[in-house]
Order: sequence, then structure tokens, then C-alpha cells
Amino acid sequence: MIKKQLLPFLLITLLFSTNLQAQEKKTKKIGFYGGFGLSLGTGYTYISLQPGVIYNWQPKFKLGAGVQYTYLKSNKAYYGVNYSYNIYGFNTMAMYYPAKELEITAEYENLYVKQKYNGVENNFWSPALFGGLGYRYGPVVAGFKFNFLYDPKTSIYQDAFIPFIRIYIN
Repeated sequence: MIKKQLLPFLLITLLFSTNLQAQEKKTKKIGFYGGFGLSLGTGYTYISLQPGVIYNWQPKFKLGAGVQYTYLKSNKAYYGVNYSYNIYGFNTMAMYYPAKELEITAEYENLYVKQKYNGVENNFWSPALFGGLGYRYGPVVAGFKFNFLYDPKTSIYQDAFIPFIRIYIN
């Protein structure tokens, strides 16, 4: 008699736990990533925030999109020039994992730059197309990316090769 009474309870528990596992897998399809930077010094300020959303399309493929804001200011008294930058932008990227620890990325980024240099204002767009390779250790990926659209006259980056650190939250 006790076994017959426990059967409905066990079935409901099993269905409920299966449903929870299915919901848990669905929520893991979406994750977050981001980067940040901070540097403060005498006459110098640099702040950067880069949050994004990741869609885990397949076990070896992820797609992402993010926004970016950077503020940079230098004081003439310390560095000989007065300049400031406000940089706003977005990026889209695709990530491929041929091995658990290896990440290959393709990323498009477009940034709007508001620059003031010794009182002269200059506003422009700075696009970038990156190919990158990173090493993944848990939720952190560190590596290098190469800007295929790099132009030393118009790029906000100092070089075509750029190191990166990305943190994922699932």
C-alpha cells in the first residue's frame, strides 16, 4: 500500500526535476561578457566599460553583441598637451572553440570618437575588423586580436595587434 501511495509523489518529483533541468539548460543559452579598464594618475584619467551579451548557439560556436564607452583625459600641465576623448560604440562577434581551451574570434567594432586636442574638436567614426586567438581558463579568455582595417592615421588604436582579456558569465 505504501508503494502505491508513493508512486504519484515520485512521478511528480521526477517530472518537476526534469522540467527544472530543461529550464536550466535554456537559461544557459544566454550569457554575458565584458571588459573594463581604469587608470588614474596625476593629470590623467582613463575609464572604459564594455558589457555584452553572448548567445551559445552550439557547443563550439557563440555569437555576441556589446556596447562600449571610454573616457580619456590628460592635463596639459603634466603631459604638454590637453586632450580628451569620449568614445561610444558597439561590437558584434563570433567565437569558435576547436578545443576547450582555445578560442578563435571574428569581431566587428564601430566606435564614434569625440576628440578634443588642445582646444580643437574632432568627431569621427573608427571601424575595426578583428581576427583573434585566445586561451580560455574557466570564464576568462586572454589573447591577441589583429585589426584588418587598421590605419595609423584614423584608428584610435596605437597598433593593429591588440591584447585582450574577456570575462564570461553564464
